[in-house]
Amino acid sequence: MAEENIQTIEEDKLSEERIAFRKRRVKRIKRLLIFLLIFFLLIPNLVCAFLLYKLYKMDQHIDSLKEEIKISKEEIERRTRESAAKKAEEQENEAKVVELEQQNLSDDEKYPDKQLVYLTFDDGPSKYTDEILDILNEHDVKATFFVLAKEGYDDQYSRIVNEGHTLGIHSFSHKYSTIYASLDSFMEDVNGVSQFVESKTGLRPTFYRFPGGSSNSVHKASMQDMIHFLTSENYVYYDWNVSSEDASPKMLDASVIARNVVNGVGNKHEAVVLMHDSASKRSTVEALPLIIENLQSKGNVVFLPITDSTKQVYHVKEKDAPVVDEDPEPVDEEETTIEEKSETEADPNEE
Repeated sequence: MAEENIQTIEEDKLSEERIAFRKRRVKRIKRLLIFLLIFFLLIPNLVCAFLLYKLYKMDQHIDSLKEEIKISKEEIERRTRESAAKKAEEQENEAKVVELEQQNLSDDEKYPDKQLVYLTFDDGPSKYTDEILDILNEHDVKATFFVLAKEGYDDQYSRIVNEGHTLGIHSFSHKYSTIYASLDSFMEDVNGVSQFVESKTGLRPTFYRFPGGSSNSVHKASMQDMIHFLTSENYVYYDWNVSSEDASPKMLDASVIARNVVNGVGNKHEAVVLMHDSASKRSTVEALPLIIENLQSKGNVVFLPITDSTKQVYHVKEKDAPVVDEDPEPVDEEETTIEEKSETEADPNEE
């Protein structure tokens, strides 16, 4: 009996130990499961948090790179602008140097191997001035206009200047008997047309052409006194050494005028051509393209406006010495008289 009790007690102890062991094992399993559950729940969150942090840092880095790229682009653009501005300034300075060098050279020195042709138009503006300017522009030719004082032609005065031609003065009244009656009359006429042109263009003219030329035979005042006056007022007068002969009272055909000019230019190195811009000179306008195209076809002709770089061509100088010019155009009194009559009788305000 006692043995049975002992055995029962031992079995109970063994059973309790087993139960206790099972309980401990269950606890361990629960802890493991809890740990695993926590691990698998926490790690993804940590990974996500880490990845979000990396993404945030990457975004910051990208923003920083964008800012750097923007700054670099702006810097490149700034440097490009500075480089372009510097290059433009250098080119401008070079152009100014060349221009200054050119200003100090005469036309003859600028074009030593060319024939220099100066187309000059007296008596304008007229209803044909715009057409003459259109023809000159079409052929890329610059010319010189010795104008009268005429109201109603403000656009033409301005256009002559704005399109790069030279605007000289010819006369205010264009009446020989008035202009050349005395030195005072001559001075009044010159000052009148000069002030008129300056009021229309804002520029004081510096080039002058005597009505009838400096060799005209109708002046009562001393030609020397008139020349001295022009010089004292800083005017330079220009006559011509080639005449189109379009001043003839009889209107010449355009082909005749063109032939007169082309033959007159001939082989002259410097040719100052006399033409007229007036309402009665339609054939002169028609002859102009023929003249330009014929001379341009020679290949060695340069058309220029009269400027400070142009060699002065004159019929009379101080002490009435003859002009010193290679192969000058002879001036006969009959031709001059014809021109004087036609110009004197013309109405300076004629349309």
